[in-house]
Amino acid sequence: MFKEAFPNIIYALLLQDFPESLVEVLFVFSILNLRLRDKKILFIAFLQTITNLVRDLPIAFGMHSVILIITLALYTRLFTKAQLSKIFMAVLICFAVVALAELTYFRPLLKVINLPYETVFANPFLRAACALPYEIILLALSLGKNYYNHKKGLIIN
Repeated sequence: MFKEAFPNIIYALLLQDFPESLVEVLFVFSILNLRLRDKKILFIAFLQTITNLVRDLPIAFGMHSVILIITLALYTRLFTKAQLSKIFMAVLICFAVVALAELTYFRPLLKVINLPYETVFANPFLRAACALPYEIILLALSLGKNYYNHKKGLIIN
């Protein structure tokens, strides 16, 4: 069974999990007023991508989100030494934006493509395509906040 699922896991990591982790880290860094041109972002995104494997574990619905919130906060703290309470707030804002975006567009998108959720989730290409809208939203918000940070001289580091 693992041999059959392994290619799908790799595709999911490359197509959805890494881009998602990268824009989440960018968003958290921009909220914390940290520079977006930093190697730390790639290290945190890589660690978060590996942690995203919890999505494939047979755990209660929603527990993977709790694990991903905690690990993103811990990885950010490990690499930036920013205040943990501010990091958690930034991570929670990030996940709230993701949840709000998914609530807004996901059901209409499923109706447009005329596929059930289970089919979309099982296919790493469809899953990545359906995650793209909120990844674009997070990226736009990150770059907008970073632009604001530069204009106001708020960048730390």
